Amino acid sequence: MKSDFPSLITSNTQAGLTLAGQLADSLQAQIKQANAHVERPGGMNYLLPAPVPKEIIAGILFYAIATANRGWTSKA
Repeated sequence: MKSDFPSLITSNTQAGLTLAGQLADSLQAQIKQANAHVERPGGMNYLLPAPVPKEIIAGILFYAIATANRGWTSKA
């Protein structure tokens, strides 16, 4: 698993939104890979929880990026 974390500091909101989308894609792929290796207890067939949509993950990450950039109101 790749554990290289990019800087959350971006020059503007569009760059922040792009970064949030890239991080959401990466996180969603890692979650999908982890769920593929989940063992079912006792051989039971039960459903895994529904996956979180990429848009929700990206929205949360964008908020974190905006906070790291202090809303882009000042120089980073």
